[in-house]
Amino acid sequence: MTAVRATCAYPDCERPVAPPPPTGGRSSYCSLPDHNRTTAFAARRAEAAGRASTAAEAPAAPQPGTRPGETLTEIADRLRSTLGAIEEQVVRAREVLTRAADAELLEVERAAVRTDARREIAEAEQRASLADRVRAVAEKATREALEVAAGAEADAAGAREAASAAQDEAAAARGAAEAADARAQQARADADAARAAGSAAEAGRRDAERQRDAAVRDAGSARGEAARAEETRDRALADAAAAQERATAAEAARDRALDAERAARTETGRARADAAQAVSRAEQAEAAARLETTAAEGRVRAAEARAEAATQQASAQEARAERAERRAEESRRDRLRAEEARDRALADAAAARAGQAAAAAHPTEAGSGGS
Repeated sequence: MTAVRATCAYPDCERPVAPPPPTGGRSSYCSLPDHNRTTAFAARRAEAAGRASTAAEAPAAPQPGTRPGETLTEIADRLRSTLGAIEEQVVRAREVLTRAADAELLEVERAAVRTDARREIAEAEQRASLADRVRAVAEKATREALEVAAGAEADAAGAREAASAAQDEAAAARGAAEAADARAQQARADADAARAAGSAAEAGRRDAERQRDAAVRDAGSARGEAARAEETRDRALADAAAAQERATAAEAARDRALDAERAARTETGRARADAAQAVSRAEQAEAAARLETTAAEGRVRAAEARAEAATQQASAQEARAERAERRAEESRRDRLRAEEARDRALADAAAARAGQAAAAAHPTEAGSGGS
């Protein structure tokens, strides 16, 4: 036995049905895009309306009467017209029965539409739920990004404060170094003055010794001047002793000045080292602050990009959910239209049955009139 090939359910279409859709279910129409449930229903309605208008335009058959002037020919013509009207009514009744069968097909299609609508509604609800979850995740990511940005801003502010404090320390260290340099310069000036005083004392001592030697030499040759020489010697000795004391004091002052200079140099070196360390710490703190600020700005930009991407994804999900809702609404409207078509088909079937019953009663009335 050969399998019967299923054809398209669209009126007057002999094309084979299309393969089942990937989502499941069955297909009752061919691959033409304009052959579907909605267009098939509209075509059937238009065809039924055309047949009804054609039947309405046909002339009504005269009812049998008992005029005394009628001939047998007129009676036969009237009977032929009545039989023609009965045949038309029978044809219409058959068409109504065919539409009733089509109503069963519409009921099957209505069930399929209802199933598709339910499936699309479930998919739309799933997509809406997914969109809500994505929106919640995007809002959470946005909140976390804002918190990270706030923390980064606080860290950057702390780094800037640390850099400012380090700069203040560096300025204080520079001031201390400058003060130490000033003290060292003063100590060097004092040492130079002490050296000048020592040199002067040494020159005085040498002059005194030369005078003493001259006085000793003059004492041997000039006794008359011995007393003056003795006095001169005593004065020279006194002067030499005073010069020696001044030289000793000058040397002590020079030693103190040298000690002060060495201490000042040590203090200056220590101050310069402290200043260099403070400047290095300030520069490191400033570099760390710059790096932290750059990293914070990068984290903020990344968080904003993630928030923007999440917002765009949520918008896309909302758009897909809206499209699914529109498709579900269209499916509901198709279902309502199918139900209305079923109700109209049932009404047409009932009217066809009533017309068929009336047509079945007309031959009896025609027979009684002819006799």
